[in-house]
Amino acid sequence: MTNPKLKFHSRSHRGKIRKNNQDALAVQEKLLVGAIADGIGGGAYGHVASQLAVDACIDYLSSLEDNNSRSPDTATKELANAVKFANEAIMSVQANDQRYQNMGTTLSCFWLKQSLTPGQKNQQGAYQLHYSWVGDSRIYRIRPTENTIDQLTIDHTLDPKKIDAHQAPKLHQQANKILTQKVGSMLLLKPDTGSTTILAGDIILACTDGLSDRIEEACLLEYAVNHKYHLEKYADHLLEDALDRGGQDNISLIAAQLTNI
Repeated sequence: MTNPKLKFHSRSHRGKIRKNNQDALAVQEKLLVGAIADGIGGGAYGHVASQLAVDACIDYLSSLEDNNSRSPDTATKELANAVKFANEAIMSVQANDQRYQNMGTTLSCFWLKQSLTPGQKNQQGAYQLHYSWVGDSRIYRIRPTENTIDQLTIDHTLDPKKIDAHQAPKLHQQANKILTQKVGSMLLLKPDTGSTTILAGDIILACTDGLSDRIEEACLLEYAVNHKYHLEKYADHLLEDALDRGGQDNISLIAAQLTNI
């Protein structure tokens, strides 16, 4: 089976309002892995949490033996383990330094794997995207050839429908920005996981809420269709548009596209 090639282009920007950038991202092109995080809390130490998280995630996946032979089910479990490993890394730092007690981060990561079914070289199902996450940094699958976009992750935030708007108006208004879990704050972290088919030309977009809060899905798709043969231009367009729309938060993204099946 031909090895898949995943082209990566990533961007990260402080934005126009924030004094520092608390986002972090990392890719491991050889393993076809990406991770993105949005640091929160702890005063000026959100960036410490996010960087620890993506580094620990990539380190864990890189340390696994015989990566290419792992089954799809195992790959998904190992991604969740990578998120838990990142959680442990942050909590270990917190235990040794009071300054870091309140810091935490979102973390979303993905791993492209070959299907182990023989004879699927150029068929649907030959390549699977596995992903795991905690928080509200999103992962999308965009298929420009079919003009479709799918949000793969579900934000770990409060549901405003379950909060009485009259009794708690402020909480109701801010519910979708209040995380229900974050990396670095819970011993029993429960990362969510999933997997989906990836075809040649598909774009994987992982981003922090500085992007997803500014640019609606229709535009994420429109720009992908317009730049389907130019991934670098797609990444640039997303960052520029998010800044043009206010840049009120840090903005980070990883755009990856499958080629050469």
